[in-house]
Amino acid sequence: GDWLQAASAAMRQLAGELKATLGTEWIEHVRAIGLTGQLPTLVCLDAVKPLAPAITWKDGRADAWAATRVDATRRALMYARTGMPIDGRYLAPMLQYHFADRIGEVRTILSAKDYLLAELTGLRVTEPSTAAGYGIYDLRERCFSEELAQFWNLPHDLLPRIQGANTLAGPLNATGARLLGLPAGIPVSTGAADSVCASYAMAGLDDSVVSISFGSSAVVIGASVAPHLDGAARYLVTPHVDEAWYGREMDLLATGTGYRWLSELFSWQDGDIDRYAAHSVPGAHGLFFPPYLAGGEQGALWNPRLQGAIFGMNLRHSRNDIARSFLEGVFFEIKRCIEVLAETAPIESVMISGNIVHSPSSTQMLADILQRAVGAVPDKSPAATGAALLARRIAGIEFELDRHTRARLMTQPDESTARVYAGLSRQYLTRAALCE
Repeated sequence: GDWLQAASAAMRQLAGELKATLGTEWIEHVRAIGLTGQLPTLVCLDAVKPLAPAITWKDGRADAWAATRVDATRRALMYARTGMPIDGRYLAPMLQYHFADRIGEVRTILSAKDYLLAELTGLRVTEPSTAAGYGIYDLRERCFSEELAQFWNLPHDLLPRIQGANTLAGPLNATGARLLGLPAGIPVSTGAADSVCASYAMAGLDDSVVSISFGSSAVVIGASVAPHLDGAARYLVTPHVDEAWYGREMDLLATGTGYRWLSELFSWQDGDIDRYAAHSVPGAHGLFFPPYLAGGEQGALWNPRLQGAIFGMNLRHSRNDIARSFLEGVFFEIKRCIEVLAETAPIESVMISGNIVHSPSSTQMLADILQRAVGAVPDKSPAATGAALLARRIAGIEFELDRHTRARLMTQPDESTARVYAGLSRQYLTRAALCE
């Protein structure tokens, strides 16, 4: 209900802006509706409505239980089928853990984006990038695995139909029209996951460019023309916005949330961390801050036992050093992720989005640590931009991805500082290994 109210409020605001720009005929310009959303988020529905509040990907209550069912051997086998390092935050284990005693009431399970799609069209369907969040999607067969569904005691008839990402789901129905204040009949896209929509808007489909979306977490994605699995399961493999492409993804859970936590801890204002960090020096006068603050996925490490720490602190250190050591810790972990992707495909540049794009000093620090050019994408929501661009397909509008992201001014690494950071990176990794 919160999501529907928010969607309705957002459309009312957008309608006012479009009317001011295009006049009263603005509504004729709406050719299609694109969708995207965070996942995995579990929505259990009966024949008509949701049965309970949604359970989001941040909810780790099922992690310990899932770990008792999935040992290292089975986890490796599941990764080989699904491309996902399975824990308790995928829809199949979430359903069994939270709804085992109510399974008879459930008629369909959906993720967040597909629940909105159902409200707009009356159709309960999903697409591959979101289906991957169920934890039972077979990458090579491109369907839900009967075997894995049975393992989680998930009745197959609770699963939605799968069709292509960013294909026509159906027309906007009367309920959806009332919700959005738009005419019924407008084509609605199946859309795709927020991670791959954002990556598409930022970097296109190019295996030499990695996108990094800085939000509550940092999502690192490199594109691939085949489902290249990693022997050590250091990244997840997810279907991309196009059926011929896949995303190789690693997530740092406590980047934006860690940023806010540190700011609130010291009563700093938004942006102070970047400003203070700029007044310290590379290496923060000997401070190292592995940012393992949230548990769960830690970039390429996937070790929920990791805990954050600050190494080397003494009375000479200032708030500037603490701020810089936090940012450097995040960027060193991103470097770890980039180097994993670079093992199989050369990574030439990185595109970033989020609040970091408003800090030239932090962007430069990232370029120096990664030793690669970094381009900033100022869109407030690259995921929404990607979904809108891709919705043109179902509207019959021919287009090629605007390559403006490549034409933007790129921040090049400073060679002397990059050399310093190469040595500091090795020191960081030594200390980070002590955090379990």
